[in-house]
Amino acid sequence: MTNVPWLVARSFGPWRVEALLAEGGMATIWAVRHLETDAAAALKVSRSRDPELLARVTREGQIQRALRHPNVLGVLDEVEVEGVPGLVLELVEGGLTLEHHLAEGPLAPAELDALVAGLLDGVEVAHRAGFIHRDLKPANVLLQRSARGWTPRVADFGLARPEFEPPDAKLTRAGFILGSAAYMAPEQARDAGSVDARADLWSLGAMIYEMVGGVPPFSGETVEEVLQHVTRARFRPLDSVVPDVAARWQVAVEACLHVDPTMRVPDVATLREVIAGRTRWVSLTGGAGRTSLPGVAAPRASPARKTPIPEPISTSGARPAAETFAHDTEPEKGESAERPTPAPAVASAAPSRRGWVVPVVVALFVAIVTYVLYVIGRS
Repeated sequence: MTNVPWLVARSFGPWRVEALLAEGGMATIWAVRHLETDAAAALKVSRSRDPELLARVTREGQIQRALRHPNVLGVLDEVEVEGVPGLVLELVEGGLTLEHHLAEGPLAPAELDALVAGLLDGVEVAHRAGFIHRDLKPANVLLQRSARGWTPRVADFGLARPEFEPPDAKLTRAGFILGSAAYMAPEQARDAGSVDARADLWSLGAMIYEMVGGVPPFSGETVEEVLQHVTRARFRPLDSVVPDVAARWQVAVEACLHVDPTMRVPDVATLREVIAGRTRWVSLTGGAGRTSLPGVAAPRASPARKTPIPEPISTSGARPAAETFAHDTEPEKGESAERPTPAPAVASAAPSRRGWVVPVVVALFVAIVTYVLYVIGRS
């Protein structure tokens, strides 16, 4: 079908195909040029003829055309290619992804700051427009070379949907896991159709962990094993991967990787402030299960959204004895149920009744004894 080289030199709408750029499991990417303006672009064509999957392509085009931002890969046009929809995308020279870049080695501090800032800006513009990405991962972030270095471009909105739109049964199949296991939020593994923007915050936390530490926080031999770690937020503390990691990165990661969405950092703007050190945050019950971090205050759970905490996915895989995990929501069979001691509760500023009753009783007793002794003395 569309994976044959005979698309070269053919025209679809005002776009002429020049070369095959990339070939993946779900789609092929072609270099195209506009017949009138001579503008270069990339044409993404789905391999599938499944009507439900093709509907996702149409949705992807609609969403990305609505998002105009330097950190979001733009859609320029939509054309039909051999009976299936094709998306004409902005061309990123070299086609380097964040996934490929991370494979080359650790990021320099300045590059890390710039890439994370651009990534947050791209996701935030989608959230402000009311869209949840639901498939954020290094492979879906393209890097465009500029005079100041790499500019991240968030791409592949094929699983995205409006946050406050009821899930479309045709686009969210029951029993199917939508997303990439190593980066998806626990609640998305259970029901991708009901997640909100906080699922993307989890994915951002997992990506930042990998950008800082050089390895993803969740891994395993099988998808089931990965999901078990995800649904229990089991990951090595970032400072055990990078001993001299800056506290701001560790706090930011742990603010995102909570099984309970209400305990996560609530939005991209807050995460940006946490990273910059302008907002203080601490993980109390999730993330690495820390009870305190120097100079960091406790988060307030957001009561506006109520998302049930997913139960762990069962698996027969055993935990490696030498592996250290940051947090378990419940102990494995045969493990000790001991957990880090929770932070002491802060006493209420309102005085308790017991605080003033005792002194009053003592004062009355002393007064009565004094009076009795006085009467006896006079008699």
